[in-house]
Amino acid sequence: MPVYRVVLFRMKGDATEEQKLLFIRDAKKLREEIPGVLSLEVGPALDMHRTKGYDMGIVLQLETAAHLEKFASHPGHVRLHYMREAMCEDSLAFNLEY
Repeated sequence: MPVYRVVLFRMKGDATEEQKLLFIRDAKKLREEIPGVLSLEVGPALDMHRTKGYDMGIVLQLETAAHLEKFASHPGHVRLHYMREAMCEDSLAFNLEY
């Protein structure tokens, strides 16, 4: 059964556009790098209405819940995690299986 992971990011005030663009570029690479990734979309919020300050997000679809665990420990994801830590003040992740 597919798993959907939604991650929202609240950027630090000093996060640069270059950092954001590199993050988006590297996140998109994970589509090809990590087995079990069916789709991955990433980008800024269309508008800030009702976002509670979360200004970027990722929607990821994986083949199964087991692939979620593999995704989390994959070196490409770990690299992205450190990029996120450098430019985000907060994040929120939510997983759904259906």
